[in-house]
Amino acid sequence: MTKYPQPEAVFRYFSELAAIPHGSGHTEGIRRWALNTAERLGLEHSSDAAGNVIIRKAASNGYENHPRVILQGHMDMVCAKLPDCPKNMETEGLDLIWGEEYLSADGTTLGGDDGIAIAYAFAILEDDSIPHPPLTAVFTVDEETGMDGANALSPEALDGTYLINIDSEEEGIFTVGCAGGVRVHMQYPVETDTADGTALCIAISGLTGGHSGAEIHKPLLNANVVMIRLLSAIQVPFYLAAWEGGVRDNVIPTECSVTVYCNTEDTKAIQNAVTAQQQLIAETYPHETVFSVSCKMAEASVQSALTCESTLALLQEMQRLPNGVQKMNDTLNMPETSLNLGIFSLKDHAMHIDALLRSGINAEKQLLADKLHSYVRAAGGSSSESGSYPAWEYIPDTALEHTASAVFEALYRKPPVIQTIHAGLECGILSAKAPNLQCISIGPDLLDIHTPRERLSIASAARTWEFLLALLKAL
Repeated sequence: MTKYPQPEAVFRYFSELAAIPHGSGHTEGIRRWALNTAERLGLEHSSDAAGNVIIRKAASNGYENHPRVILQGHMDMVCAKLPDCPKNMETEGLDLIWGEEYLSADGTTLGGDDGIAIAYAFAILEDDSIPHPPLTAVFTVDEETGMDGANALSPEALDGTYLINIDSEEEGIFTVGCAGGVRVHMQYPVETDTADGTALCIAISGLTGGHSGAEIHKPLLNANVVMIRLLSAIQVPFYLAAWEGGVRDNVIPTECSVTVYCNTEDTKAIQNAVTAQQQLIAETYPHETVFSVSCKMAEASVQSALTCESTLALLQEMQRLPNGVQKMNDTLNMPETSLNLGIFSLKDHAMHIDALLRSGINAEKQLLADKLHSYVRAAGGSSSESGSYPAWEYIPDTALEHTASAVFEALYRKPPVIQTIHAGLECGILSAKAPNLQCISIGPDLLDIHTPRERLSIASAARTWEFLLALLKAL
């Protein structure tokens, strides 16, 4: 495309970076592009060992003594495509579709999350007519797969007073806090014996599922928790032999399947118990319209199974595990602390359970993790943690929030929405590295991110650009 919508520089830069494959774990091309572009613009630039890019620009005339502002976003995108799309997203750029209202990509994700941040920043960095304080642009790697770049970033790169993160997806909403998180990995030892009897496969499917942060407060069923309820309702002896439930710890599980062995004469009793419990659950959660459970005889697929005693003991321990929202923040009307029992797998003579914990208060996150550790230790098992990241704890009415709100209201004659979210943002990690840094997260309207339906509102991107320039002028 030779003629871009306004603001021309923003969409020109977005088009350039869209031509470069930059999925998570494959950001070397966009890193080189960012450094080469900074070199062409005559700006101070560097890259660290993790692949993060840091670019600095001196203040415009009259702003030399103003506090430094950091513009921040991440370079990686989620790569997803339609089943019939032939594109290799590791080696090929995107095919952009310029509509009247929206910018999208042909058959793939757009990468507006977070390519728009990179495009905004370079459009500002190249234009010497824009009034602004001293600027640092920080572009991180692999945010989508664990915020690795933010974790690796040196505090020295965070040399500003204010940080504007451009990684939100709703115009007019200012995010000023987020939950921290930690993964807890639990292993319950089990006793096994030779599998004997009739094999039954019990499978749950069709649950709604959702994001374990943004949707954990909704009345959504967790397939692993449902399976515990189904098995606990069985009143005749059975022997657990296999369990697979959930695919990611940050996704509320939608499917789960187990294999059990039982005496042949008890198969009907087990099927009846499972059906009765399923009906009871379905009545409690009528919105789960396609929730289904099958309980059928199956071919023996494993050579060993838990003993009856070990099966019952394991179920009792799993019943103790909390799941879902643990505490609400009544002031903000949102979850304060939660956990998601995301992945269950019976293997290597142990039940492996991976849970993702979130809290807007760092101390409460650790208290919940310690509670899980104590449960597992009491059962003779073991546990560990990984991927811990801090909460971005909300500090009301900072100078940055106050100024941003005033600028927004002056432009649009209405106040912005101030919110915190029950999910992780890089601001949590970055503000922990620089405790005096004031942060805010903004962005234009992006719809259906992380799917091939992803699209960016062109008009919203233009308005957000207008707001961003006005904010820099006011800081």
